[in-house]
Amino acid sequence: MTDRHRKQWEALGASDPYWAVLTHADKKGGRWNKEQFFQTGVDEVEGIEQKLARLGTKHGRALALDYGCGVGRLSRALAARYTKVIGVDISQAMLDEARTANAEIPNIDFVRGNGHHLSGLVADRSVDLVYSNIVLQHSPAENQRSLIGEFCRIVAPGGVIVFQTPSHANLRTAKGIVHRVLGNRLLNIPRRFVYGKAGVMELHTLDRDEVLRILRGADLRVLEVERYDSAGPAFVGYLYVAAKR
Repeated sequence: MTDRHRKQWEALGASDPYWAVLTHADKKGGRWNKEQFFQTGVDEVEGIEQKLARLGTKHGRALALDYGCGVGRLSRALAARYTKVIGVDISQAMLDEARTANAEIPNIDFVRGNGHHLSGLVADRSVDLVYSNIVLQHSPAENQRSLIGEFCRIVAPGGVIVFQTPSHANLRTAKGIVHRVLGNRLLNIPRRFVYGKAGVMELHTLDRDEVLRILRGADLRVLEVERYDSAGPAFVGYLYVAAKR
């Protein structure tokens, strides 16, 4: 993770952390109701658990990792299902808010990552569920490759990895064409104009075939690849589910 990206997320975490996690247009400027915000995490984790049950996984319940935890939207929901949860984020401002918002939940540890790897934070083959949604898409491709490799390293035998990232720009849409042609550096100019200096979020892709090569190269079984366009209509994205043999 470059210094530029870290600064972007420190600014977002300091100015409008809840909107930065879920960028609903009507919630910008601190207008998220926190109860409703955290309920979205409960609903999302419930959906993931149902998916894993349908796929027949029998992973443990000792430790879950929420990568890109932000203010703990998903960490809180995971904490009701797993003995311990580790929430990792690159933004100290996000982590400060996460600790405050979830102070009453004792089985979550919020720790700061560097956006490249999890060495020194999470042990090999120790995590029963690795989960990351609407996070990797904000990291350059080289960081995504490294982090997915780290997910493969830390997942326990029989454990599962579930994560989302966009594969490529959707050239059937005007926004997708603009993103493909201009790239993040140029798009950051209008982003600053529309959202302010503390509202810039870059979007990056990692090709689906490359993601699958990383997973299979680490001897994981790919259980499901689902079209999942949470990065918006400008991108073609997928949700990946893989299990450690």
